[in-house]
Amino acid sequence: MRLRVLQIVLAVVIGCFVVGGSYLSWLIVERQTALSQVSRYNTSWLASQALSEFTRFQQRLSGFALSDGSIAKNEVELRFDILVSRATLLADGEFQDFVKGDPERQATVQQLTEALDRAQTIIAHIELPGLPRQLLSILQPLETRLAVLASAANRYGAERVAEDQQELIRLHWLFSSLAGGLIVCGFLLMGLLGWHNHLLRRAHLDLRLLTENLQRTSAELEQANTAVGTANAELQFQNETLQLQEVELRTQNDRFEAALNNMSHGLCMVDSSERIIVFNGRFAQLFDLHGEMQPGNNLAQMVGAANQSAEGSAILQQIFLEQRELVRDRRSASFIKGQPGSRIISISHQPMSAGGWVATYEDITERQQAESRIAYMAHHDSLTGLANRMSLRERMEQLLMNVQHQEASLAVLCLDLDRFKEVNDSLGHETGDALLMAVADRLRGCVRGNDLVARVGGDEFAVLHLSQNVSSDSDALARRLIDAISEPFDLDGQEVVIGTSIGIALAVEGSLSSNRLLKHADLALYRAKASGRGNFRYFEPDMDLELQARRALELDLRKAMSNGEFEVVYQPQINIEANEISGFEALLRWHHPIRGSVPPSEFIPVAEDIGLILPLGEWVLQQACATAAAWPRAIRVAVNLSAVQFRSRTLVQRVASALAKSGLASNRLELEITESVLLNENESTVATLHELRGLGIRIAMDDFGTGYSSLSYLRSFPFDKIKIDQSFVRELSTRADCLAIVQSIASLGASLRMTTSAEGVETKGQFDQIRAAGCTEVQGFYFQEPKPAEALVFSTADLGSERIT
Repeated sequence: MRLRVLQIVLAVVIGCFVVGGSYLSWLIVERQTALSQVSRYNTSWLASQALSEFTRFQQRLSGFALSDGSIAKNEVELRFDILVSRATLLADGEFQDFVKGDPERQATVQQLTEALDRAQTIIAHIELPGLPRQLLSILQPLETRLAVLASAANRYGAERVAEDQQELIRLHWLFSSLAGGLIVCGFLLMGLLGWHNHLLRRAHLDLRLLTENLQRTSAELEQANTAVGTANAELQFQNETLQLQEVELRTQNDRFEAALNNMSHGLCMVDSSERIIVFNGRFAQLFDLHGEMQPGNNLAQMVGAANQSAEGSAILQQIFLEQRELVRDRRSASFIKGQPGSRIISISHQPMSAGGWVATYEDITERQQAESRIAYMAHHDSLTGLANRMSLRERMEQLLMNVQHQEASLAVLCLDLDRFKEVNDSLGHETGDALLMAVADRLRGCVRGNDLVARVGGDEFAVLHLSQNVSSDSDALARRLIDAISEPFDLDGQEVVIGTSIGIALAVEGSLSSNRLLKHADLALYRAKASGRGNFRYFEPDMDLELQARRALELDLRKAMSNGEFEVVYQPQINIEANEISGFEALLRWHHPIRGSVPPSEFIPVAEDIGLILPLGEWVLQQACATAAAWPRAIRVAVNLSAVQFRSRTLVQRVASALAKSGLASNRLELEITESVLLNENESTVATLHELRGLGIRIAMDDFGTGYSSLSYLRSFPFDKIKIDQSFVRELSTRADCLAIVQSIASLGASLRMTTSAEGVETKGQFDQIRAAGCTEVQGFYFQEPKPAEALVFSTADLGSERIT
């Protein structure tokens, strides 16, 4: 009952706190409202400030009107701007609340605003005579009205201050009384909470006594239950222990069996009496044991149980014999048993302390085969099966060491296939690979058993030849190799003809380094290729100097174009019948700053080898077309194309671009190609020729008669001109066969309606013979040597017509 009363009293006290707190909030709001009224005191301040600024402005204006210079115009304008801002404050905000109650005050503010508006137009020209006094007269009536307005504002502010002070005092007493009441309620609440806690402590004490009685009773029951449970748990534990031991033993057996039978190695364990303790499934698989073989049998029974027709039985017997030796010596070992071409087993044998042994068995047949293949691949070319460069060097090192102690000598032959690149580019890489394999077969057939044939590059091969009479034997071997490679190859019905050039270096005293020997053979190969290909050369000491000179020429050639060392000159081509210049042949000249004039026969092959011929040829074509565009319309320009340029897939586009940039008509351009372009005639070559012909360009065959199938080329493509090689012209007067050849070519050209041109004419006699043979055109030093574009003439009269008539 007392607890219920206490709860009611507490609820009343808390309600008082809520009501008191709400009332305090209302008082605070009222207090803030009263404080906000203080801002109304600004009314008197605004009126006083306006009057003060008005007075200051009048003073500055009066001083400025005296014109004594003591008051500046800027200061007058500044005071006017301040006065305007103060007047603006009187026109809005709280001051308007003060003004609205009195029409006189409203009139004063309105007059001040209108006066300032009128003064605004005057103040801009205040320096003019009479304007300051005019402005003073406008402002003079406002001085008294502003003073009255300020006085009324001060009285209004004082009244509001007194009212606000009374309101604040009333709110203060209300707030203080309420706060005191809340403090008394707080003390009352603290007393009630203390009484409440006392009642709670008494109830808690009674509850604790009841709890202790229950705990004692529960403990006694638990002790009785524990005694019964302990006996039951002991019986259950013993039963579970037996079950776990059985499961664990079964699991261990399963794991052991799974581990044994899933091993990649075979395993066999034998006791001291040579009885089998255990073996796994991989062991039975390795040695072909039938399913009746079980642990407990001895080794003899295991060997007898093996399939006698299988190779595993024979290997097992060999292994057990080896292991018996190890058991007698009580030592561990690892060894390999097997025969080449059959199964190979690796055994790891380990004796046991109580006698007997355990061993693992691994089938390493595939690993051995893979290692053999890797070793083979590391020393042999994957395409041809020949030895590779590494194998060649190792063999050279061995032979060079033996040569020093034997009577035999060593020769190194380096071979490079002639025209292989043309075959590879024209017929495709598959045909090229087939050709390399066929070449490898022929090379093998040309050497003896103790010689080594190696492929050291794309189309480069080497032969190590050991002989007592190495010089003569190397000659014979080189000729056999050249003859064998020169024979036509039949590749899937496609007949391919290539050749080879060979460089030979001998391992003589003082040059027994493999690197140096290979370098000497390469130098000799370079000399062989330079001398016409299809032959062989021995290394000579001066070849090294020539190589250095070539390298220097290559370096200079790479810099020549950017240095502006090249020049295009032109040699006239004369129509014999019309007795007029029909065109000019563009010829490239290299003016080296140190070497002087370098012949094209020296630098053109080098440019082709190092890949510079493409940009160089394009530059010549562009220069020739641009120059010829300014010539008379009837005169053509002839430009030579190398085989390397012709193989470029962008040739037609480059020619068309040169014509377009220069504006030269296509029928005024003549492209000269040699027979080497048509050496590996294919659809691509003929298609390119027809594309050029389709542009309107004339096509001429240069150096006609020097190839082995010149006539067949005339059938493959209708050329516009045949140019007779100058070697025939040079010997016209000394060899009758040369004259017959020239006459035949001229007659052939007339039959095929092709222009025939003889180049290299240097004498009057040669010209007369050429004309008598029936040639259409001539060119050579007899008429004019090649000249730069600015020195050209375009009529035979300027050349000297007496030379032609």
